[in-house]
Amino acid sequence: MLSRVLSEKCSPEFVERVRDLPDHVQQVLDGSTARAIAEAYEEADGYFFIGRGCNAPVALEGALKMKEITYKHAEGFAAGELKHGPLALVTEKMPVFALLTGSDISKTLGNVKEVEARGAPVVAVTDSPDEVGQYADYVLEVPDAGPWFTPILANIQLQLISYWVANRMGRSIDKPRNLAKSVTVE
Repeated sequence: MLSRVLSEKCSPEFVERVRDLPDHVQQVLDGSTARAIAEAYEEADGYFFIGRGCNAPVALEGALKMKEITYKHAEGFAAGELKHGPLALVTEKMPVFALLTGSDISKTLGNVKEVEARGAPVVAVTDSPDEVGQYADYVLEVPDAGPWFTPILANIQLQLISYWVANRMGRSIDKPRNLAKSVTVE
């Protein structure tokens, strides 16, 4: 049924990308190095997440999940807003997770260079590891699933980072404090 609806309503490329998504998700889960990165940055003072365009909401979601299950300071920004105050908070103990996917990553790479100049470690979440690897301390790869689905895959990598940091800290991942009350009570 879904296949027929998609075929009638969507472009063939979109339908193909939808069909490929489960395999891409499995590829991310099987190849993720999030556990090692979480180990490296568990003791961080806080975490910044930056992205541009469709990656800006992914950066916000990455920071939200980090806060929710680790209880550590995390902020997400549209990459262009980094210069408007948050850059002053960047230190060598504040890893920056930079979402670098899609065809135009040059501006976000400029932001990465800014935080590197201030000593911050950089984790690149990217579908172009050969292009951005030299600018990052760690790389979390995602398949190029097109503009609709690559951000979903990037979000999975960030969810894994939060999970592993929380796990290492002994946090209650399935029942974070105060979350149920604020979500279920109006």
